Amino acid sequence: MCAILIPLALPWQIKSLVVLAILVSASYAICGYGLLILPWSALTMSVNVKNELKITYRNGVQLSNLVVAADSVVTPYLTVLHFHEKDAPLLRRFFARHVVVLPDALDKESYRQLRVWLRWGQPNP
Repeated sequence: MCAILIPLALPWQIKSLVVLAILVSASYAICGYGLLILPWSALTMSVNVKNELKITYRNGVQLSNLVVAADSVVTPYLTVLHFHEKDAPLLRRFFARHVVVLPDALDKESYRQLRVWLRWGQPNP
């Protein structure tokens, strides 16, 4: 993305600000979703027998009673889970959180069970 800025006819100050913004954004995404080292990085996810999703963050905060959004993406190669708390305020529902799950993060059967639950196991809203 930074290489796209080279041929643009912009002052070098603006180019350097845009490059800085790109680098900060990329490092945040890598630390939060790739390396899972930020306090609000999701570490564990489970579904209990009552069909409720539970997510635990690195800082120890456990979210339960979650609602999975309809725009979650479920494929054999990638799962992007959008969720929010049931009794969350309107602003927090508008900015739903998400978790990216790749097939190599789980064993094969657990990943299949997660995909089946996300597609067909949830109660209707």
